Amino acid sequence: MFGLPIARAFRSAPPSSTALPALRIAFPAPRYSPIHTSRTISSSSLTYRTLAFSRTLPRLSGRFPSRPFSSSARQGYGYRNDRYRRFGGSAREPLFIRMLQNAQPKHFVIIGVVIGGFYIYNTETVEMTGRRRFNCIPAHQELKMGQKSYQDVLSDVRGRILPENHPITMKVNKVLARLIPQAPIEGANWKVHVIKDDGMVNAFVLPGGKVFVYTGILPICEDEDGLAAVLGHEIAHVVAHHPAERMSNNIVTIGAVFLVSMLFDISGHIPSMLFNLMYSLPNSRTQEAEADDIGLMMMSRACYNPEAAVKLWGRMQQAEKEAPPQFMSTHPSSYNRMETIRGWLTKAEAAYEESGCHSIGGFVPGFRQAYGDFGW
Repeated sequence: MFGLPIARAFRSAPPSSTALPALRIAFPAPRYSPIHTSRTISSSSLTYRTLAFSRTLPRLSGRFPSRPFSSSARQGYGYRNDRYRRFGGSAREPLFIRMLQNAQPKHFVIIGVVIGGFYIYNTETVEMTGRRRFNCIPAHQELKMGQKSYQDVLSDVRGRILPENHPITMKVNKVLARLIPQAPIEGANWKVHVIKDDGMVNAFVLPGGKVFVYTGILPICEDEDGLAAVLGHEIAHVVAHHPAERMSNNIVTIGAVFLVSMLFDISGHIPSMLFNLMYSLPNSRTQEAEADDIGLMMMSRACYNPEAAVKLWGRMQQAEKEAPPQFMSTHPSSYNRMETIRGWLTKAEAAYEESGCHSIGGFVPGFRQAYGDFGW
C-alpha cells in the first residue's frame, strides 16, 4: 500500500542528472524513528516522506520508547516536538472531544433540556415521608430485580436456612405477621428465611416480600420488640422503593463520572470517588434514616414498643468494633440513629395510642408472658 505513492512521485519528478544518484542511495541504520513523518529527504525537486519507506527500513529493536506517539518523546529518537500525523493528515482527537469542539450553543441547550426534562419527569414523592427523589426504575422492573436477587441469595446460603418449623423461624414469622398489615406492598409474596450464621449481624427484605434474617442479629434484638424494629426498618426500604432509587442514583453517578472523565481527560477513579462521597453515600444515608422513620411508625401501629428501637441502636453501637466515619459509610452512625429515633418517639407513641395498643396490654408484663417469651 505504500508503493503507489512512491511510484507516482518518481513519475512526476522532472528529469535531472542529480535525481538518479539519489535513488541509488543505500539506507544505513537510521538515526530517526521510521514512524517520524516531519523530516524529509530531498534531491532536487524530489521530496517525499520517510514514512513511505518504513516497510523497507532495517528493523530496530529495543530503541523505541514504550509510548511511540507521546509528545514528550526524546529528541534523540527523532521525535522532537512534532505531533504524529497519520498519512499526512491532522492528528485525530477522540470522537467525543471532536463532537464537543464542533458543537454549537444550541446543541448544549437541547441536551440540557432533554436531561432536565427526563430528571423532572422521573422525580416523585415518597408517600410516607414527603421526600422528593429521582427514580427512573418502574415498580415491575424493581420486582424483577428482587426475584433475580432472591435466587442469587438462595444459592449463596444453600444448606444454612433453618426449616419453617424451627422455633426461631416460627417466632420471626409471628413478628412479621403483625407488621405486614402496616406495609402497603402490592403483590408481595411474603416468606421468611432464617439463616444459621451467628457471626453475621444482618437482616434484609427483597422486593417481592422475601425476608432474610441471620441468627447473628437475634442476640442484639433481644426480644420481639427489637426484632420488630429490625424488620420494620427492612420492610420500609421495600415500601419506599429504595432499591429502585439506588439503581437510579447509580445511573446518574455512572453518567456523571463518564462525562467528567471524558471532558477533562482523566481517569474515572477520581471523579467516581468524588461522586461517591458527595452524592451516592449521602443519598444512601438519607434512605437509611427514612427507613428508620417509616419502620418506627410501622412497628408502633403494630403494637410494638417504639422505645425498643432506641435501645436496639444503643446495643448496636456497643457491638460495633471499628465502624468507619459516618461520611464514609452508607449508613448513619448507630449513635446518631439512636438519638434521631429518640426524637421521633412522640409521634410514634401517638401512633401506638391511635392503634389502640394500650387496650390489648402491649406494655403489660402479664400480656408478654401470655403471648410467649421471645428467648433465643
